[in-house]
Amino acid sequence: MERIIATYFIETPNKPEKAAEVLAGEQSSGTFVAVPGETAELKERFAAKVESVEVVKTVSQPSIPSDKAASGTYTQAIVKVSWSVENFGANLPVLISTVQGNLYELRHFTGLSLNSPRVI
Repeated sequence: MERIIATYFIETPNKPEKAAEVLAGEQSSGTFVAVPGETAELKERFAAKVESVEVVKTVSQPSIPSDKAASGTYTQAIVKVSWSVENFGANLPVLISTVQGNLYELRHFTGLSLNSPRVI
């Protein structure tokens, strides 16, 4: 099955693996309420998957100061997340909203940028 993969640069006060899971959930099947008819099989088929998390470095100050920032350390990492091509078909707006979406408001990040998605 072909997948779309997006690469993100993240900065987080949390464990980068946990932040990557939050990102993947937010951009696919993550909700705060149960969705009628949503089964484990559907989630497995259509949910985003964290492909890799590569820690770059740890810093003592966030790149962009904000009210999300806490004291402590911030881990910068490269995260790759993928989705089944079935999720998008030929619908470019759905692809863009999925890989970019509302990530920039998540409290798990003090920095986040998206690189170009590609098909693998």
